[in-house]
Amino acid sequence: MNKGCFVLMILFLSVCISCLSEEDKEERALDMARKEMQNIDMDYVDRYPVFDDCDEMLTTSDCFYETLCNVIDQKLREDYIAIQLEQRDSVYASISVDNKGVIEYDSIFKCARTINKERLDSILKDRLTDFPIIKSAVKRSIPVSTTYRLPIVFIPVDSLGN
Repeated sequence: MNKGCFVLMILFLSVCISCLSEEDKEERALDMARKEMQNIDMDYVDRYPVFDDCDEMLTTSDCFYETLCNVIDQKLREDYIAIQLEQRDSVYASISVDNKGVIEYDSIFKCARTINKERLDSILKDRLTDFPIIKSAVKRSIPVSTTYRLPIVFIPVDSLGN
């Protein structure tokens, strides 16, 4: 009878310990995940967004920025932008690429005092549409949304000949 009780007690303890072990394993896994998330630098991506014309194997941002700037330049050069400028000036535009590769103009991030920010923002919202769909940025093999700030330089029409 003592042997039976002893075996039953060992079996009961084994079950209790294994249950605690599962809870401990789960808690450890959650703790490791939290620590790993703290170590991830969310300011950088593993791969920048990729336009069709860019080499997907390159991890640098050069082709992305160059192509995006060219696309924006083409959209803004389609017609004159009717704003008053006394001198060459620039703004910084905020452009987002979502995790599906959709590019969207967000807003003016920084603007010179001499430029009417509300008017220019309205013009940019009208002009900077219908971007091509691209491959989104990737962080740890997961497509992510990103935001970029790009300078846009405006030159007064009367100074174009100089």
